[in-house]
Amino acid sequence: MIRGLYIASSGLILRQIQQENLSNNIANINNPGFKNDKICFKSFNEVLLQNYDKKVGNTNFKQILGTMPMGIGLDETKTDFSQGILEETGRNLDFAIEGDGFFTVLDNNKEYYTRNGRFKIDKDGYLTTTDNKRVLGLDENNQKVFIKIDSNNFKFNNNQIYTTSGNYRLYIVKGDMKKENENMYSSTNVEIDNNSIIHQNKIEKANIDTIEMITELISVMRNYESNQKVIQSIDDTLGKTVNEVGNVNR
Repeated sequence: MIRGLYIASSGLILRQIQQENLSNNIANINNPGFKNDKICFKSFNEVLLQNYDKKVGNTNFKQILGTMPMGIGLDETKTDFSQGILEETGRNLDFAIEGDGFFTVLDNNKEYYTRNGRFKIDKDGYLTTTDNKRVLGLDENNQKVFIKIDSNNFKFNNNQIYTTSGNYRLYIVKGDMKKENENMYSSTNVEIDNNSIIHQNKIEKANIDTIEMITELISVMRNYESNQKVIQSIDDTLGKTVNEVGNVNR
């Protein structure tokens, strides 16, 4: 019976993690380029139940009673990198990637990667993210530089940015990405992506199906409540066992 408490409680903990993950996905539905996370479970090894009560003469024989699962645990959180819908904005500082690539930005002298192409121009005339991380590009010598635009009057064609201060290419990379905070990713192994298509005047919407997420959230909440009821039932039974079994009425 105590083992049943552990099994139900492990399910309770996992459903709570699922709820938090789904809630985070739903909260980021309007965040351009956001990629939703999925929780992966793993099952603990089953316990083989057996006894030696069967006797033939003076010899005890083993009887297999079956197996008992020990619940589930968190295996890992995986990011779904599938393509999001491209939405027309009509804003010339909005860019969307069609493909596997990522924009490259610099923050505290460290490169980060993002699918959020909603940019702006800072006070010094450089292209930045909305939270002031400067966007990296490649100059005419194929060297990594900050993209200086000065004004909204620039031309963009086939991933080439033409400005009065020079011509640039957005530094688009691909690789094994690890999700960080603020819709950013890090990686220790990236390469230039020449296959992705960059669209101006568009942004990539979060790859989240709202109806699917809400339906899954309802299912998880019901499963959570079921585990709660199991724990309550076992707790009531244990209470009766402690307080009533063996009690002699006079």
